[in-house]
Amino acid sequence: MEEEEIQPINPQRINLVKPRPVVLTVLCLFSIVYFSVLSFLFFMGSFWSGWVTRVTNQYSPPEIYSKNQVLITFLAGFILHLTALTGIVLIWNLKKTGYYFLGFSCLILGLFQLLTPSIAITSPAIYILIIFLFGCFFKRLN
Repeated sequence: MEEEEIQPINPQRINLVKPRPVVLTVLCLFSIVYFSVLSFLFFMGSFWSGWVTRVTNQYSPPEIYSKNQVLITFLAGFILHLTALTGIVLIWNLKKTGYYFLGFSCLILGLFQLLTPSIAITSPAIYILIIFLFGCFFKRLN
């Protein structure tokens, strides 16, 4: 009986994939729905900006908003919410770049709403809270 020589198996380079935490998954799903709906509403609002301007000026002091102001507001809201949505998709794939996209757009949206006197504090608080909640998982992102 011949003795067989036992040779160790050459370990190949194995890429360990860190799984996405469950809380981050739930947060991403909530945020995807939230920012998708708001992106859609701002996009549709840009088509109806003339009507929104007429109705707003009907119930507010005379002619404080122009159609172009409302259109620019809707388009900026659409672009910023779409940027945040892009960031969340990147965070879903555990990319740090996504946090920067999300943080930048949420910061701009929150600051704009904080500086607008007619907006309640809860709306900018949601954007700031989203930045902090995703920031808790920043070290897990690649």
